[in-house]
Amino acid sequence: MKSWIVRVVGSLEWFAGTLFLALFLLNILRIALRYFLGVAWLWEPDFSRLLFIWIVFIGATVLYVGKGHLVVDYFLNHMQPKTRERMHFMIDLVTTLFLFVLVLKGIEVTRVRMRIPFDTWDLPTGYAYMAVPICGAIMIIATLVRMAEYLFERREG
Repeated sequence: MKSWIVRVVGSLEWFAGTLFLALFLLNILRIALRYFLGVAWLWEPDFSRLLFIWIVFIGATVLYVGKGHLVVDYFLNHMQPKTRERMHFMIDLVTTLFLFVLVLKGIEVTRVRMRIPFDTWDLPTGYAYMAVPICGAIMIIATLVRMAEYLFERREG
């Protein structure tokens, strides 16, 4: 199961990088067209917003799964190893509950936003908000795998 998550995270890293490159090139092109030709694309700010939201949530997912996110572990480092492992398990449990609420509310907001189009093109804004439940679900799966590994290691050891 862990190798599956590693492959998914690798794909997500590549996808986020591709989206970031597309956003960067799109903005360079927009600036060049406006400066040299006086042409402004009306749809570009909405498309940039859509790309940015997906980049942020995919990046957060990659960091979370890879444990690269900001963690304040001062108190955990001063605990005994067994207590520290139990606290990591409890933190993962609480995180799973939070992510579950995030996914449910993300689905709710996405459904509502599917009826609201972007300002300049006829695409529902729900496609941007869809990043919340999708990335939240991936984070839940990664957390559950991490918790299962802890339990299996505890049984064996």
